[in-house]
Amino acid sequence: MLEIISCSRRTDIPAFYYDWLQESLKNKYVMVKNPYNKSTYMVDLAPERVHSICLWSKSFANVLKNPGYLSLYNLYFQFTITGYSKFLEPNVVDTNVTLRQMEQLAERYSPQQINWRFDPIILSIKGEQSPTPDNFERARLKVFEALCRDISSFGVNRCTISFLCLYKKVEQRMKASKFTYLIPSQQQQIELVSQLVEIADKYGTTIYTCTSPIIEGVPGVKKGHCIDGAYLEALFGKRASHAKDAGRRKECGCTRSRDIGAYSGQSCGHGCLYCYAR
Repeated sequence: MLEIISCSRRTDIPAFYYDWLQESLKNKYVMVKNPYNKSTYMVDLAPERVHSICLWSKSFANVLKNPGYLSLYNLYFQFTITGYSKFLEPNVVDTNVTLRQMEQLAERYSPQQINWRFDPIILSIKGEQSPTPDNFERARLKVFEALCRDISSFGVNRCTISFLCLYKKVEQRMKASKFTYLIPSQQQQIELVSQLVEIADKYGTTIYTCTSPIIEGVPGVKKGHCIDGAYLEALFGKRASHAKDAGRRKECGCTRSRDIGAYSGQSCGHGCLYCYAR
């Protein structure tokens, strides 16, 4: 069975470790540290053994400039564009720049090879470029509609959403930064997501979510699989694993893949306040 490569949930490799990625693809293998112990394992990157590479990033400038050895593989882009302020995402590329990148990816590859990630959803004042202090949700809805309008015009019609997951380290980081935010109740989540669905429908966009049973119950939302073997198989015409990834949370529906990234402190240069991988 051909392997699906995840590159990577653990850090933004396309934006910050692109030379390393190209060297690894040239060598046709990479040694990866197990994040749960001190062991390492080898991942075979020979093109004939790889079904597809799922690239996760907030900036695909390097890929657009020079795909290099990536041109030998089937590529799927998990592109996060949230439109937050610099307080939440201090070093993320300007939204207009990333929108242009997505448009170029859609032209060079195909819109079906791109999934727009509008996550995590964080309701706040400081996190918004144009806050609405009387109603935190309104600002997020406005950003979503503006992005949805632009992104759907590129032919990209898949969008993954989730609410902020308050890992202890994330909560402590936000507290230290004096960042105030609204933790929505289940009912508030349902109401907000219902409005997101209404907006998405106007632009022919389908909303997906992963590991979020509350959101999955909202009409119009589909249970997503960030790495979806069946979808990738249909997209690229090669057989891929449909087996559940045993290394993920129970609620996660992702297909088995090999992640080649690593958690390493401040390894991601975006510096997002909400990042669970830091």
